[in-house]
Amino acid sequence: MSAALAFVCLACAALLDVWANLLLKRSDGFRRPWPGVAALALVLCAFGLLGLSLRAVTLSTAYAVWGGLGIVGAALLSRRLEGLRFTPAAWAGLALILGSVLVLHSGK
Repeated sequence: MSAALAFVCLACAALLDVWANLLLKRSDGFRRPWPGVAALALVLCAFGLLGLSLRAVTLSTAYAVWGGLGIVGAALLSRRLEGLRFTPAAWAGLALILGSVLVLHSGK
């Protein structure tokens, strides 16, 4: 697997993870089972894509990219969908997460 395809798999894994987290919130603590079941299925797919990416990307980089994009994606979607307001410190935190992923990736 090429590195470019591995990073596409990582990006898709992060998107699935964000979508799973949004569905998990909609499940209301699994009181509504179908969103919860869908969230579990998406997490399994995300892990599958993460595993595929490990053929060409180191574990530290893959996990940082997956986690970082997941955190930033979930935060931004929560802001958009739920109207959360971020303080300047929260924006700085999101920027630090993305920056740390870039530094880790460049320091191979």
